[in-house]
Amino acid sequence: MSPVEAWLNANTEGYAHLVPDERQAIHEFSLLWSFFEARVMANNASIGGFRARVAQAANHGSGLDVEPFQEALAFFTARYRDGSGFNHRFQALRFHPGPNGGRTEVEAVSSEAQTGAAETILALLIIVYRLRNNLFHGEKWSYYFKDQLGNFTHASAILMRTVELFAVKGLLTVPE
Repeated sequence: MSPVEAWLNANTEGYAHLVPDERQAIHEFSLLWSFFEARVMANNASIGGFRARVAQAANHGSGLDVEPFQEALAFFTARYRDGSGFNHRFQALRFHPGPNGGRTEVEAVSSEAQTGAAETILALLIIVYRLRNNLFHGEKWSYYFKDQLGNFTHASAILMRTVELFAVKGLLTVPE
């Protein structure tokens, strides 16, 4: 066990109860987010930036292939919707109000009102961004990361597929 993990075990509630796969998923997501933000978003991730970059990718070359994102889409749709609509987990994403909050895009794709590749990839990136914000701004500590393995595993897959998409299109940014 590393000194940091020993400290987290001793000084935080919940960390000691995470299984190794949960810890690994959180660590991997953190590293992938940093790489994604540097190489896809030029160190400036935002919902408006996602809109612009997804549109750029859609208009570059042969469009977008949503197939690599389907498993994550199915996971998050099942996670955030139930028989009566959007559930408490969806509310816990804590969307910001207004047109730049991203909620509208995620609702449209999750309810299948929008099914295009660009709309789907954008909605998934917004979900990942909300998970990232909830992780890095402390929200996940309020319930000790309970039931987060699937979230971080699928969010990491979205980040990897997005980097691959931008690499194939020659649209990765160059670190300065």
